[in-house]
Amino acid sequence: MKSSRRTTSPRLGSAAGRHENRGAIMWRQLRSFLLLWCFAAGVSPVAGAADALVDVVGATFKITNKSSTATCFVVARPAASDARQRELIVVTAAHVFEKMSGNECRIVLRKKGTDGTFARNELPLKIRSENKPLWVKHPELDIAALKWQPPADQSIAALDLEQLAGESAINNGTLGTADEVWVLCYPAQLEANGAGFPILRRGAVASFPLAPINRMQTYLVDYSTFAGDSGAPVVVRNQKDSREAAQRSLVVGLVIGQHRETTKSISPNEERVVHRTLGLAIVVHAEFIRQTIDRVPR
Repeated sequence: MKSSRRTTSPRLGSAAGRHENRGAIMWRQLRSFLLLWCFAAGVSPVAGAADALVDVVGATFKITNKSSTATCFVVARPAASDARQRELIVVTAAHVFEKMSGNECRIVLRKKGTDGTFARNELPLKIRSENKPLWVKHPELDIAALKWQPPADQSIAALDLEQLAGESAINNGTLGTADEVWVLCYPAQLEANGAGFPILRRGAVASFPLAPINRMQTYLVDYSTFAGDSGAPVVVRNQKDSREAAQRSLVVGLVIGQHRETTKSISPNEERVVHRTLGLAIVVHAEFIRQTIDRVPR
């Protein structure tokens, strides 16, 4: 028998057709003991340690079509014509849109009822026109930004542009090696509940150094990564600053891939390839998300 071993860094967008049943099975198997730091289905938010993350929870969504399923989040920036108005930008990993077939996907929104409960609210999201991408891609990195104008009757939760950590924030020590971070994602298409809220995963920054970011464009986060996590925001609660204005969550990166070990064994009667996750996500700095959004035409 011959065997070989190598480490690979695959992207995390999942194929919807292959993984839909798997996601449903995982939910049935794991729902009895998964601790989900997010909204319970049909229940109003409860005050607690996760309060500082609620704004990011509300702005994070699943995007899916028959070819790919992954994570995105929405950022609002002032409109060029009127700074009092905002325009919405959908942010995800570029390979997520690239893998999607056709001209549109679906974005899984939530609608809050008068009784405080949430209901699933899926809408089409146009990603191509005449087979040409509508999104903008960072020139060097796996980041995409898509300008989005939802129907007028839809209220969309979005993050402020200031909630994306810029280069100066990293240089000033906002994020450091071994710092705790939170990742909002849809691992293996799993949702926190029927309303479609993301799952919060806790991890730690596993790289050193983190700067200068023009040399260290990506870093590693130690958490259990799965297909479907591509495009997930990586968040810190800025507890290093006691000012009330600094208590909002800060997006410090976007998940674009994972590291895994691949073992290939060959015998006269069998050939096997086994992938084992290393539990290390590849994350791109949020400064490059800001740069990508800047490339979106106003």
